[in-house]
Amino acid sequence: MPAATEKRTEQGRHMSRFRFAELRQSTRVFCFLDLEHPAVAWAVMRGMLVSADYASTPPNPGFISFMQAGVVETLNNQRMFNEYLIERVRLSFFAHQVSRIRGMFFFSSRSEAEARIGDPAWPPYFESKNLLELDLYHNEPLTDVDANWITFAPLAEDGRITIEDLQWIRHYWSGEKYNDQPVWERIAKGVALVLNEQVRRQCYQYVREIFPASHIPILKARLASKAGTRGGLSAPFLLREDEKRVKLGYLWSDLEFHDPAIIDAIAQHPDAGALARMMSENETWKVPDFRPWGRIFELGEQKLPELTAFQVPSLHHPK
Repeated sequence: MPAATEKRTEQGRHMSRFRFAELRQSTRVFCFLDLEHPAVAWAVMRGMLVSADYASTPPNPGFISFMQAGVVETLNNQRMFNEYLIERVRLSFFAHQVSRIRGMFFFSSRSEAEARIGDPAWPPYFESKNLLELDLYHNEPLTDVDANWITFAPLAEDGRITIEDLQWIRHYWSGEKYNDQPVWERIAKGVALVLNEQVRRQCYQYVREIFPASHIPILKARLASKAGTRGGLSAPFLLREDEKRVKLGYLWSDLEFHDPAIIDAIAQHPDAGALARMMSENETWKVPDFRPWGRIFELGEQKLPELTAFQVPSLHHPK
């Protein structure tokens, strides 16, 4: 495992002044991101990935990881069942480990990440162009586990975990190796700063194309991120609409744009003059509308006779 990095980036130094000042440890990490997903591209444009527990103050249980958002977005009820079962074991026996449902996923080295390129067991966006280097800021210990336990988990014909023997889930959360070729994944709570400025600029242009009327919020979000705040943050969130329906959305955070300290920090940025001109020349503008990438589903329940006390939600298109 690499030692924690000593030198903070410029953005990291700004970050230490504001909302994430309590994050004292920093570590270099690597991850693949689906840069074609507008909400992910928005996060990279801002230069800051934020785990669910740091998406709001105080932490709101409605925020989820981008991994879990993908499960919900695709109505992958088999995967939802599996993740809930894995999470139940964590809560029961390994509560000190970081939740897959709320944490962020990384590799601890570039070589470990690059070894997954072309691996059919991993998502198709695991390509070299989507591999990013980040500075992870955190307080709580990181969870390092061998992903092979999940990759080669015993599954029934319907894709759900077989429940005859769940000991392997304990091995996973214990940090044990599955075999002599472990694939270590690092799950973390905290904030990760994107170091590749070229990729950030590419994502900036991409979100400008998707949200052409949101040029002012885009620039505000980028400057607010450099100031170490949640201003302009968009994070996946689950909201119960009623007894039957649940909504997956990407919440836009603008509360901190009204904070005098944040306003002053943004004003110190070299691009603040451009932002002021844009705001004076445009009486109105639109915040980014992520609704096309959200979903509203009807809630059901997945049941197994062998696990009568274990209730897992299922999601279905509204009738």
